[in-house]
Amino acid sequence: MIDHIPQYAIKQEILNLLSVRASAADRFDPDLMRACHPPDATDNHGTFRGRMYDFIANLEKQQNDGPRCLSKLHVLGNALFDFKGDDVFVETYHVAHETFVDEKGPTDYRIGGRYLDTFRQITGRWLIQHRDIVYDWSRIDAATPHVWRPNIIPDALLGKRSADDPRYAFGRSERGMLPGLSPHGTRVKGNNMDAIQQLLDKQAISEVLYRRARAGDRADAELAHTCYHPGATERHGEFDGLATDFIDKASFTCPRPGSPIKGMFHFLSNILVDLTDDDNAFVESYHVAWVQMTDGNDAVIGGRYFDRFGRREGRWAITHRDVIFDWSRVEPETAKFWDKHPAKPFLFGHRGESDPLYTYVTRGT
Repeated sequence: MIDHIPQYAIKQEILNLLSVRASAADRFDPDLMRACHPPDATDNHGTFRGRMYDFIANLEKQQNDGPRCLSKLHVLGNALFDFKGDDVFVETYHVAHETFVDEKGPTDYRIGGRYLDTFRQITGRWLIQHRDIVYDWSRIDAATPHVWRPNIIPDALLGKRSADDPRYAFGRSERGMLPGLSPHGTRVKGNNMDAIQQLLDKQAISEVLYRRARAGDRADAELAHTCYHPGATERHGEFDGLATDFIDKASFTCPRPGSPIKGMFHFLSNILVDLTDDDNAFVESYHVAWVQMTDGNDAVIGGRYFDRFGRREGRWAITHRDVIFDWSRVEPETAKFWDKHPAKPFLFGHRGESDPLYTYVTRGT
């Protein structure tokens, strides 16, 4: 019988591996893909059914001979676990954003579905023994120009499907290599305090990320400042400097005339925390941002945050952030769902104090 703390530790290790597996596909790292599975693992991928290693070999062949893939971003969420004897079954929702160059030019594919994964512990770590991919919805559209201006954002902040991706310079990742387990892994002993502390640290870090997203979406500069330690720095598009200057001067987190933004919505996922020691961590997280522009366009931006976190006087906060741009779409704004229901009492989001959130919480928190 597994007691609760080791079970939570197992869930955390599995969630980490799911994020690593997504990153391996997105950065096109076949060796890392293979490392997430035992050699006899199997896969049912719709277009393929058989050994996972054979599926990955087919991907390598397609990368060389098939339509050129410009970008991939697999955004994960909704993970539910079922412990079954020695195995763990996990259902995970995902949305895949992919851009290929085919005979019609650059084409965006958006696919929503679920991973049905059976995990098994192999030589001390949990790996994916079998994967079924379930397809729930999809769209295919001609790619649009990016939301960022060409040749303006530094190359170091543009995502790539190769060893040139910024994560290998900014983080502690090595291509083809699974990140190391914590010293305690899922084999928790004694009073479980080390495992509990790691879970608490990762939760605290995740909540800082969520608050930073809230701050941008609700134009809450005071809250944004609390997410960073004094002296923290940020590279965000054309900006490279102090995070305080980005919040107060370069961005539109402080509401002011001339903002090109009507509304923002940042969805965070795939949070992978690497606790480098008791008081420092490197964190890679995925984000998809939906932005309503004043020029009549809607922008969707997919990317990643590379954050260095530090714990000072017991508080985790960001000491440096790089914002990585992986893909985007810009399209004319359409009619809204709520337009079909005039005079109904919808609650609408706002960038400011009038947002419904502030009937429950105080700005800046």
